[in-house]
Amino acid sequence: MKKIKQPVATYVILGICILINIAITFFNFSTETETAILLGAYYKSFIIAGEWWRMLTCGFVHISIWHLFMNGISLLNLGTLFENRFGVLRYLIILFASVIGGSVFSFCMEGNIVAVGLSGGLYGLMGGYIILVILNGMIKRPDVLTQLIRVILINVMINFMPGIAVSAHLGGFLFGMVLTALFAEAEKKTKIHMAVAAAALVGLSAFAVTKRTDIRVDQVYLLSDYRILEKEKEFGFSSHAYHMAEKLDKIYGTGNMLKTMLEEGYDS
Repeated sequence: MKKIKQPVATYVILGICILINIAITFFNFSTETETAILLGAYYKSFIIAGEWWRMLTCGFVHISIWHLFMNGISLLNLGTLFENRFGVLRYLIILFASVIGGSVFSFCMEGNIVAVGLSGGLYGLMGGYIILVILNGMIKRPDVLTQLIRVILINVMINFMPGIAVSAHLGGFLFGMVLTALFAEAEKKTKIHMAVAAAALVGLSAFAVTKRTDIRVDQVYLLSDYRILEKEKEFGFSSHAYHMAEKLDKIYGTGNMLKTMLEEGYDS
């Protein structure tokens, strides 16, 4: 029997998530949402302005302790399985690519929302787990099939809860399935098909992103943007804050309003 190793990478990821949650709880400079944005949450307008890294860092950010707890339990279970099965590097590629894939789908299908959480990555691992069960033939066992159907139904029902980013779950699920199939010990023909599927998925996603770089007028939140950028100035990132203000003014079509607010201050 293969000895299960300690999932060090999984523990590190969970530790980072916990630290960021603590920071949001105790370093709440305005609202929890604005603090989450400052610490790396998904925020479409900031992403369009150049902070593309938010498509990954959002996975480490959790505002609600309950959200963190539920995602943490799932990460420990699925993460341990995948880290032992594929090794640290491939496991992290599957997890992080699924987080990014979820963010990409949200970018293309949602408006100017703020999103947090590792759910896209976890759905990627769940999709990958389904692939593993199919490839190793375990799907033929009635008990395994029943358990798998039960897990899928529970997660489908979760998507109907308020505030859930269904698009992120879908994107993460697809990316996780394709990458797991690509990395799994399957026939060469299957690997070629999955490589083509992965390339097509990435290509289509990138193309779709370039077509959704607009922000509706009713989804412009200048005051929140100002408070976040003002806090960045306080931390010593003035150059970046002013650069973001210029880019956001251009995206929103607000002239130099946000930049002026940063330069002269704004008393809300």
